[in-house]
Amino acid sequence: MVNFEWYRSFIAVYRTGTVTAAADARALTQPAISQHIATLEAVMGQSLFQRTARRMIPTEAGKQLYSRMAPAVDGLETLTQSLKTPLMSERAVLRVGAPAEYFGEAALARLCEAPLRLLVEPGDTETLIAALSQGKLDLVIATQHLSSKELDYKKIDTEEFCLVAPAQFDMPRPFNKNSKPERELEDFLLGQEWVSYSADLPIIRRFWHIAFHRRPAIEPRLTVPNLLLVRKAVELGMGLSVLPRYLCEEAIGENRIKVLWQPETSMRNDLWIATRKVDRHRDEIRQAIELLDNLSD
Repeated sequence: MVNFEWYRSFIAVYRTGTVTAAADARALTQPAISQHIATLEAVMGQSLFQRTARRMIPTEAGKQLYSRMAPAVDGLETLTQSLKTPLMSERAVLRVGAPAEYFGEAALARLCEAPLRLLVEPGDTETLIAALSQGKLDLVIATQHLSSKELDYKKIDTEEFCLVAPAQFDMPRPFNKNSKPERELEDFLLGQEWVSYSADLPIIRRFWHIAFHRRPAIEPRLTVPNLLLVRKAVELGMGLSVLPRYLCEEAIGENRIKVLWQPETSMRNDLWIATRKVDRHRDEIRQAIELLDNLSD
C-alpha cells in the first residue's frame, strides 16, 4: 500500500529540486525524504529522478507521476485547510513574486480586492520564475516570457517608458521641438548627468537603441536598484533617467518631474502573469488572474 506521505515528499522534491530543500519544506530529515522517494520508486518499479551532484532531475516517469498526482495532493491539502477553524480557513494563501515597483503601483490595488493572504517576494523575473518552477511561489508578474513547458503565461499589461528630467530642467532652444537633429540631440543628452537602475544601464541602453540605434556612452552619477528611488533622484535634480510612465504620472502632474523628449517609436514592455500548469485548478490563482487581467484598463 502506498503511503500518502511518500507522494508529498515526491512532490516536494520535484518542486524544490533537491532533497535538502524538500526536507526543509516538509520539516523532515533528509534521510526520511530519501527513503520516501526510494520506497515510492520501488513500488512504481521505475526511477522517478535522475540523481546529480546538485539537483534531482525528474525522469519521464517522474514527470508523468507529478502531472497526475500534484493536483490530487494539492486538492487534499486544500481540503485539510478548509476543515480547520474558520479563522484559519477563511483566507487562502497566495505566494506572489513581482517587481516591487510595479506591484506597489499597479498590482496591489487589484489584488487587495481578493480575500487572500498575500505573501509577496520582490525580485527580477529570472529569479522569480525559477522560484515558481520550484514550487516556492504560486504566481509571478514577469517582465519577460521565459518559455517553459510547465508554466502558463497570460499577458496583463504593457508599460511605456519615457525620458524624464527634473521639472526645472530646460532643453536648449534648438532641441525644444520634435524636429531635432538626431546626432546633435544625442550629443547633448550624453553631456548630461544620469541616474540608472543598474551600472549596465539596462533601461537606458534599450531606450537609446530605439532612439539613436547605438549604445550610450554614459557613466551614471547615481546607480540604485529601485525605480522609485531613481524617480526621487530625478526629482532632486541629480540627473535624467528613463522610467515607466506609470511611475511618473503623479510626479508629472505635480510638476516634480517632466517628460523631456520621446522618440518616434516609444519604448514598450509587455508584462505577464506566470503560473504552473498543475495549479490551474486552484481557485485563489484563478481569482488573482481575473483581478490582474488587463491592468492597463
